[in-house]
Amino acid sequence: MKWQVQAVLAGVLAALGLYVLFNPVSVTGLVAGIIPWLLLGAGAIYLLGVVLRKRRRPLTMILPGLVGVFLAYAGLSMKFGDPRTVGPIGLSFLFALVLVGGGAAKLLTVLDLRRSRYFLIFLGAGAISVGMGLLVLFNWAAVSAGFIGVVLGLELIADAAFLGAFAFRDRDKEEQKEARAADQAA
Repeated sequence: MKWQVQAVLAGVLAALGLYVLFNPVSVTGLVAGIIPWLLLGAGAIYLLGVVLRKRRRPLTMILPGLVGVFLAYAGLSMKFGDPRTVGPIGLSFLFALVLVGGGAAKLLTVLDLRRSRYFLIFLGAGAISVGMGLLVLFNWAAVSAGFIGVVLGLELIADAAFLGAFAFRDRDKEEQKEARAADQAA
């Protein structure tokens, strides 16, 4: 993907993040109504992918099939049960796990980018995601719709910074420079 497209997508994420930050309660209510349908749709896509797969090896079918079943279960549970839970698990807890998992993934990505001039942006975006996830996780009983909206807005802005740093890293051709330096050192 070209760095210009990445930069535009990062800008869109940042704009969405700012919008959510300034309208946290209304956006959270809107999203809560859409999430069950998105989960059902994602589950259906996973399950169709398993069924329509040409190679039917068990290993390549089990995990996507399980993910599809769990996504469909989550969507049905939210749609026809309590919309604040997925089965016995609260949405705040799941949201915290997503934030911590996303932040951990960002921080694991950063290990290979220590020489990048955008290293601090990568590191900061990952740390913000993990920090917000832990904040939601340890205060899950007191989490309100407005607070979730603010956290979601900040997460979108952190994701925008992360994606933007990758775009500028591609623009500056840092990866090629690092590869040349590694080849010369070897």
